[in-house]
This record gives sequence, C-alpha cells and structure tokens, in this order.
Amino acid sequence: MCGIAGQWSLNTQAPSSELTLQAVQRMRLRGPDAQRTLSSGRASLGHARLSILDLSEAAHQPFSDDSERFHLVFNGEIFNFESLRNQLKQQGIAFRTQSDTEVLLHLYKLEGPAMLSKLNGFFAFAVYDSHENAIFLARDRFGVKPLYYAVVEQRLVFASELKALVAMMPKPGLDPVSAQLFFRKGYIPGPFTIYQDVLQLMPGYTMSGKDETLFSPEPWYSFPDPNVTMEPLPSYEKACEQVRGIIEDAVKLRMVADVPVGAFLSGGVDSSVVVACAAPLNPQLHTFSIGYADEPYFDETRFAEAVAKHFGTQHTSFQLTNDDLLSALDDVLDYLDQPFADSSALPVHILSRKTREQVTVALSGDGGDELFSGYHKHMGEFLIRQGGWKMDLAAQLAPLTALLPASRQSWLGNKVRQLQKLARVQQLEPSERYRQLAGVTDDAWVQRLLKVGGTEADARLQPFLKGITSTGTMNQVLEADMRLVLPFDMLTKVDMMSMANSLEVRSPLLDFRLVDYVGQLPESYKIDRRRKKKLLIDAFKSDLPEVVYNRPKHGFEVPLLKWFRGPLRSRITAMLKDESLFPPEWFHRAALDEVLRELDGSNPKEVSFKIWSLLVWAHWFKKNSF
Repeated sequence: MCGIAGQWSLNTQAPSSELTLQAVQRMRLRGPDAQRTLSSGRASLGHARLSILDLSEAAHQPFSDDSERFHLVFNGEIFNFESLRNQLKQQGIAFRTQSDTEVLLHLYKLEGPAMLSKLNGFFAFAVYDSHENAIFLARDRFGVKPLYYAVVEQRLVFASELKALVAMMPKPGLDPVSAQLFFRKGYIPGPFTIYQDVLQLMPGYTMSGKDETLFSPEPWYSFPDPNVTMEPLPSYEKACEQVRGIIEDAVKLRMVADVPVGAFLSGGVDSSVVVACAAPLNPQLHTFSIGYADEPYFDETRFAEAVAKHFGTQHTSFQLTNDDLLSALDDVLDYLDQPFADSSALPVHILSRKTREQVTVALSGDGGDELFSGYHKHMGEFLIRQGGWKMDLAAQLAPLTALLPASRQSWLGNKVRQLQKLARVQQLEPSERYRQLAGVTDDAWVQRLLKVGGTEADARLQPFLKGITSTGTMNQVLEADMRLVLPFDMLTKVDMMSMANSLEVRSPLLDFRLVDYVGQLPESYKIDRRRKKKLLIDAFKSDLPEVVYNRPKHGFEVPLLKWFRGPLRSRITAMLKDESLFPPEWFHRAALDEVLRELDGSNPKEVSFKIWSLLVWAHWFKKNSF
C-alpha cells in the first residue's frame, strides 16, 4: 500500500522532477518507508512506499526493468502474485526481488493491458515505456485504490491523492455541481472531484497515451449483468458451499505479508466471517474493535468480544470517550483532500491509528453489505417491490410518523426516521427511489442552501441509476451500490483514514471471483421478507456464534447531535455566521440560519448530517484558501 504520482508530457518538454518530488512528499503518511522519484524521457514518476512484501530496498519504486525501458509506480497489492510469479518463471523470466511489483511489471511487458484480467488484488498503477514514449494507467475493478488525474499545460498529471496532484499543477477552480452532490450525498461521485477539470480514473478503467496523444479512459472490467442469472443455476445449498470456498481462499491469499496481519472485528456478519476464515490460519490472530464508553446506544463492542472469544483471537477493544473522539476531529478534517461527510470516518481513523500500533495490515469486511444485500435500504426496497401488509401498514401510519421526532441518535428516533423516508419514496419509480434512498438529505434542503449546481447534478447520477428498472430485480440495486456507494463513499473512507495512519486494509469480500459469482445469483438467494444477507449467513452459520446472525444491523454511527448541542456549539455557530467560509455568491444565508434553528428544535431529523457536512466544507474551504 503506497502512494504514486507522476507527470507525462504531451510535447517535447520534460516535466519537472521537483514538482513530482513535492507531490510524493505530500503523501508521506501513505508511504513512510521510502519516497523516491525517477525521470525518464518525457515522464517523471514518484512513489511513497509502505513496505508490505519484500521489505528490502531492491523492491523500492519507481521500479524499472533490467533494460531500463519500462518504469512502474504501483499502489496496492496483487494477492495471487506467487502463482503468477511461478508461471513467469516457467517462461524463463528471472526475478531479482520477492515483490508483487516485479511480477506486475513483467506481466505488463509480456501481455500489455490484457494482463489485468489475471490480477487478483487492488491497485492503481502507471507504466511508462521510454522507447515508445507511451504511458499506461489502470485502476482496480472496484475502486479500492484511488487515482486522480488532470491535463494541464500539455502534461498529464496523476496521483493517489488530490493534495499530491494539485502540487503538480496551477491551483484549480471549484466545481459547483460537485458541491451540490456533496451536500446531497456526503461524497462526490466519480469521475468528478470538487475541482474543475480534475477527475478520478473510474474503477475498472484504464487510460493511455503515446507521443502527443492522450486517449480517453476505457473500461477493462464489467460487473455481471444484473438481469441475467447463471446457467445452470446451482441449488441454494451448492451456492452456499461455493461462496464459503471462495471466501476461505480469498482470506488465505490476503494473509500473505512480510509484516504483521490482524483484522478489524465489529461483531457484524461481514467482519465475523473474515475472522472465522483467518483465525485457523493464524492461531495468534490479533483482532480490533472500537466502542463508545460514553454512548451505550452506539457501543457494540460486546458483539465483537463475543466473536473474538468464540474464535480465540487476541482481541483489543478500544473504548473511546467523547473527549477521545473530539480530540481526533481536526486530524480527520485536516486529512480530507476534498469535502467528504461520512462521519464514520472519525472512528475509522481512530481504529486505524490504534490498530497500526500492533499490526501493519488489517483484514476488513468491506463490500459485504453491497454484495449480499445488507443495508436497511435494501430491505425497504425489497418490501416496496413485494408489497403486502407491511407496506400497507407503513402507508397507513405515514401521517402519524410524520409528526414524530426523527433522529439517528436513538433507537426510536432512528426507526421513525426510516419509516418517514420509506413513506416519502414508496410511490416513486425505482431509479428515483434508489437515488433518494442512497442519499442522506432531501433535495429541497440542498436547493435552499446552494445558489450553484443546478440540475446538472441529476445528470451526473444517471449513469449509476439507469440500470434500475421497474421490471428488474434487487440485483440491479446491488449493482448500483457496488458502482456508486462502495467506491466513492465506503472505500474512499477506508482508504483515506487507513492511509492517514500508514495502515493497509484488505477486503476479502471484494475478491473479484466472489463478486462475479454472487452477482450472477438470483435475488432470492440474498434477501427475503425476513432476512438480509441470507446467503453469506447460511454459508457460515455453522461457524458463527448465534449473537452474530441474530443481531440487528447497526451502522458505524457517531454521537454528533450531542456534540453539536454541547462542546461544539459555539464553534458551529461562529462557523455558520462566517461569510468567508460560505460565500454569499454560493450559499443562501437563510438556509444556514435554518440549520441552527433546527439544531435547537425538538425534531432534529437529519440536522446532524447537515451540520457535519457544513463543518467539513468550512474546514476544507479554509484550509485550501478559497
């Protein structure tokens, strides 16, 4: 796990190696073990290394072949590198390191872009061919590893982080459409960023250039068609066996490292399944969870401790006070390269920091909810499609629930919030219903808040929504989550917060073999009226303690409302009154004042998210001196 940066000239002028070095230095937390640059022909490449495999200096990057024609910078891990290495050895290739980096470069030399389909891992990399003056960039299937780029002053510039990218270019302007999407969803969907003309390479895409020509990004991977199930269709029992086998092998592959490996353990299904597979491979496995000493409603460490005891892991529960969380607030805000308002980034940051004190690599259960149908919104969408008495009752109770106070900060308030949201979207057509279920606030508030952005925000979401139809199944919804929510919210959060602490996080449930297999199974294998994520649970039910599969789903929430009404109140009030942070040409003053009144009201609804997103915006805006 590392950080990469580079420049490639579209004319005869060689790019500045000093700019590349500045970019690399901004990513020292991603790669604290070595920072190096290399200039060759019309390219300048840089790398910040977190050493995981082959810790020797010989495996440092940028990595060049013996002829010094090909040069590689690579962020990520190739988990099947040992089998690929053996295949290459049989073809007569000699290796000078034990790294997956060298395997990747030799594969590219032999097969070009076709080699991508052989890779089992997560990655973003660039290869420069100095003889052909050709550049090639690629990003992994699901967007685990980031890659940003821009074309400025006849140069392609690229980097793992925006802070590194902007070090190599004139200061970019702000994109008002991205700002609108941020306040709607809490994140910015790709390929766009908060900056004008600065983009992300989309998951499963490549980009290339040669001489004076830069070619448009192209897809190299596609999700299984959600409208087609595999033939012949395996029985449910056979599918459970197959899922179990793939996950066991995926975990085994991800245990390979030359540094200590542990696992996050929340006590939920996904992380418990990963630990169930990892514990037999390492009897001394260290597992880590985080809880809230001052907030019983948010604390779930008892579930994690029960799972750890069941599997005999060496478990550590980090019990945080509100003071612990608040003390990390500015560290999290400082690390954000663009506005990002998933508040669970805060506990993920602290969990990563404390985990890094004992291990360098942590396994996680990321991807399980999106792949197997684990969110409350999935059950809501399924029940709406199925109809029946539950939906009839929800419709009849809608006038009553509309009068009740809603909030994420208590069990009852959260149930009311979910019922209100369900009632609001029940009659919408499926793609619009998904758009609203996948959002946080209603569009009306964002329209009252912002003077910029307009209707183009809807157009940017359409590529993610167009596959959801009234005649389709829940597989369409799950694919949309895999393409939208997973890469731009969940994986972005984990990458940022783990890299801020020089920790590598590996996600076995995002092994492409599992995604391709489960994606071809019918919705009935994943969800019914009683259960979400049934296929994953049943595949491992004999291994898991009962507390895992009988517990209710609970998100990684943060007690924001109490903070905003208490220790952060004066900061919030001063912030919202500061026009230098919320320029009048962009923001409506009345909407900012409305948020403060809502904070003091008896029905907080989504005010916690609103204020958090405004706090994130203000901190980022001030830090970047706009």
